[in-house]
Amino acid sequence: MQVGVMVTSYNHGDWDRLMAGDYSRPPAVPDPVMMDNTLHMGELVEPLGFDSIWTTEHYGSAYSMQPNPLQWLAYWAGRTERVDVGTAVVVAPWWNPVRLAHEVSMLDVLLKGRRLMLGLGRGVSEHEYASLGVPREKSREYFYEVVDVLRLADGSERFSYEGDVFKIPPTTIRPQARHKGRLLEGLRAAFTTRGSAELAAEAGLGQLFVAGEPLSAMSQQVAQFNQIRAAKGLEPDQPTALLWMYCAETEADAEEGYRYYEHQQTDANNHYFKWNTSGFEGVRGYEEYAARTSDGADFGTAHLWEQRHTQPIGTPDKIIEKIRTIQEAVSLGYAVIHVFYADMPVEKAERSLRLFAKEVLPALHEMETPIHPVSLGTEPVAATEPA
Repeated sequence: MQVGVMVTSYNHGDWDRLMAGDYSRPPAVPDPVMMDNTLHMGELVEPLGFDSIWTTEHYGSAYSMQPNPLQWLAYWAGRTERVDVGTAVVVAPWWNPVRLAHEVSMLDVLLKGRRLMLGLGRGVSEHEYASLGVPREKSREYFYEVVDVLRLADGSERFSYEGDVFKIPPTTIRPQARHKGRLLEGLRAAFTTRGSAELAAEAGLGQLFVAGEPLSAMSQQVAQFNQIRAAKGLEPDQPTALLWMYCAETEADAEEGYRYYEHQQTDANNHYFKWNTSGFEGVRGYEEYAARTSDGADFGTAHLWEQRHTQPIGTPDKIIEKIRTIQEAVSLGYAVIHVFYADMPVEKAERSLRLFAKEVLPALHEMETPIHPVSLGTEPVAATEPA
């Protein structure tokens, strides 16, 4: 199994100010300080033996302060020599597809033969859509037209496009990518609802998801995804999963990791569902979000107890056991770990990462990643979670 590291910045301590709507003062901890800590963590990824650096895309809040993921990854392309890079995700509707195709191609050149593992998402938060001037209710149309254009750009010397959203005259992408014609191999989509999963499978995309559901639910999701792919004559897909990691010498010390994880889920809930939003009622394409938040429950914290089984938080042996269980349940192909999040001090994040690299990473690199019958929809999914 290959293992990547998510390198992105948060400012957990600023949420009290944001939720109170107090913009009369700056954050107590300046954003550049948090970014400097993240840069420090990123510098450890290649020397410690990990396989890739990943990032995401967000705008305007204390949650994942990471605009333009391709700019960020270009920095790491210049700072490293061996690791691949990945996006989890580029939010496709927020991009002009021609500009995105150019930037992806340029990054592929800068990587000097290493690979960009491109993950795309549709985006959720109302405030991000509004600030970028993109209609959220048309997110699916934007998403799939961007995918269409990226495929045309990768497969053609010159192309044009006539969509409902984008009208593109004859156009050429320069510089041409090193992996021209293969730049989108393994293109993956992130999704959290059944409807989005079905659309991604129909479009021939792979799976990229945050491991936030109970294990049985994730297993069912992968099986359903592959059943749709099979109906289209496509090979089964093995997911890339984003996991929240905290590695400690003892189980008692690992309990602190669960506290950081819970705080991170609260921050995500603030960003997506509470701060600066009117909700999802009546927003086309987000009906499942509206249904799942109609009772006022926190969307991101609904399964915190079950997630103790799916997040690599614990001692090294326990983490290896958890990831092996996840691999068997969903045919996990690639793991990406979050290592520095919520109110975790950077010193503890570094200690956790170093321990993981020493005691866990070698075992994961030796772990086989077969696709199991349960992921093909040919076997019933276990109804219970591991103890």
